[in-house]
Amino acid sequence: MKNQKTTTYSLDWDTVVNLESRLLRDFQSQKTITKARDLLMVSIGVRLGMRVIDNLSLRWEDLMDLQVGERFVRVEKKTNKERILVMSTKLKEVLDCIIEVLKPEPTHFILSSQKGKGMEHMCVQTFNRILKGIMKEYKVKYIGNCSSHLLRKSWVVGSIKKGFENGDHLSLVKVSRLIGHSNISTTLRYTNFETSQSLALFELS
Repeated sequence: MKNQKTTTYSLDWDTVVNLESRLLRDFQSQKTITKARDLLMVSIGVRLGMRVIDNLSLRWEDLMDLQVGERFVRVEKKTNKERILVMSTKLKEVLDCIIEVLKPEPTHFILSSQKGKGMEHMCVQTFNRILKGIMKEYKVKYIGNCSSHLLRKSWVVGSIKKGFENGDHLSLVKVSRLIGHSNISTTLRYTNFETSQSLALFELS
């Protein structure tokens, strides 16, 4: 029971897309800093697939001038390894929408602390607290612990499943390499039961 309280599982990708769309719609309607923050937390978390410490270190100048499909490199704080990322269509849409309204300073942190006013990034504890509030407000059901890792895992599992559904039987290997895992077994443990369920499709009787 103890592990169940601390384990973080991914959201179904359709749930992710629905939540992101509702957050974007609400920001477009209300145009507040709070709604922008909520949208950015979720969209960056599920579209880049980085660890939260790397998301929190992002400044507006790191993303604002990138075009759809453009590649860029970030050095992961945990591993000190370079990670190649790609600007997706949806993340670009979200960023452009918020930039047009808020006109942020390029050097400010995207996910900033309230007191820091852009000059200090949000802490992990605050991120997790706000994320839980978002899930509660939008009535999103999740299994296990609701933390920043939920967003990264949702991207990982969603990418693997999409690959399987499109006939790419190497999607697990590709995603494992993309996120910097040394072997596939690490990715399987990392993604909990969802990936195992996908693999079980190959044992149809």
